[in-house]
Amino acid sequence: MKEVVVSGMGVHTSIGFGTETFWSGLLQGACGIGTVGVFDVSGHIHKRACEIKRMQPSAYFQDRVSGMGRTTGIVTPAVEEALQDAGLAPDGLSAYRVGLCIGTTMGEIEPLEKTLSGDPVDTPGGPHTIAAHLSRLLRLSGPQWTFTNACSAGNFAIARCMEELRLGRADIMIASGVDSLSWVAFTGFASLRAMSPDVCRPFDRKRQGLILGEGAGVLVLETREHAEKRRAQVKATLLGYGLCCDAHHITQPDPSAKGAVRAMRQALAMSGLTPGDISHVSAHGTGTIANDQMETKAIAEVFAGSSRTVTVNSIKGHIGHTLGAASAIEAVMAVKAIETGLFPPTLHTEDIDPLCTHDSVRLNRSVRSEPVEAVLSNSYAFGGINSSIVLAGPKGGKAAS
Repeated sequence: MKEVVVSGMGVHTSIGFGTETFWSGLLQGACGIGTVGVFDVSGHIHKRACEIKRMQPSAYFQDRVSGMGRTTGIVTPAVEEALQDAGLAPDGLSAYRVGLCIGTTMGEIEPLEKTLSGDPVDTPGGPHTIAAHLSRLLRLSGPQWTFTNACSAGNFAIARCMEELRLGRADIMIASGVDSLSWVAFTGFASLRAMSPDVCRPFDRKRQGLILGEGAGVLVLETREHAEKRRAQVKATLLGYGLCCDAHHITQPDPSAKGAVRAMRQALAMSGLTPGDISHVSAHGTGTIANDQMETKAIAEVFAGSSRTVTVNSIKGHIGHTLGAASAIEAVMAVKAIETGLFPPTLHTEDIDPLCTHDSVRLNRSVRSEPVEAVLSNSYAFGGINSSIVLAGPKGGKAAS
């Protein structure tokens, strides 16, 4: 089976643009929360989110991107960074069959919001629009997918890219998750009473809900053979994924955690790894009671009896819940953890909920230094959608031996 590797990364979040700025912010405890300015929140009780206050412009296509919508404006510079990191020129991809998978919850939502408010609409909208914009800008010739699996969409995009490469349908795949802050999502989560009035405290006894954010995470993926042929630097190996839907409830996760357990075990099985081979779990960790308790139960069940205590963290205290972008951004974090042997803290978590503790699980509340063999990254979504991916070092894991 062809090995799939990560050769480039890009990220754009409320704590800064660029992988190194993002990574430094995570380690230093940066938090992107502030009063929402991108739309009117005067009629809302909660007024805070992790908004990108200083948008990074596109380095190659600024004149064209400026009229394509906020979401495309967020993801484009992250894609450019990832391509450059992989040794590829964003305006010179014609030598390869390059494909694209976009994961998003809201897509280009501004045209819909203008329609709802009675304002004239002069640009196309919808989830598919982002991939269409990027495809035209980059002149892509490979497969193109858009996934709208809500907050699991980034992991679904990564998994699809892996399959396209293994099937030989592309030379290089760009996997991305992206969402911008929107009035529709903000109002929807407020109506569910799922939002915190101040900050997000994943797994904390005093947590009050999630904080919404916006951003984009991008991975450039290719087979090891192709990366070595063009002498690209391999950053990590994508060993496997697990995807399933338990359809427990339209919004609440299944408290039994059966679907989450299944996704993690599928990812491990595909990777050829055991729970004892995993150094770290990047948790979905939204800061809601239902999600945090369910995910703890799932991780504890999967890692029960493991030869090691697994370290767990959530970065939603730093950048908020970025919806379809979340798991793609967390994949970038996972690769940096593999590269550096450092685990970011779970920001704002001080008093861990007793129902979010287990002998086999250690929640990371400060920067931790430890050699990293493999990282399992979880992402869950409304409707009972569960997803997990496994990333390992540049040389791969047991599956590569």
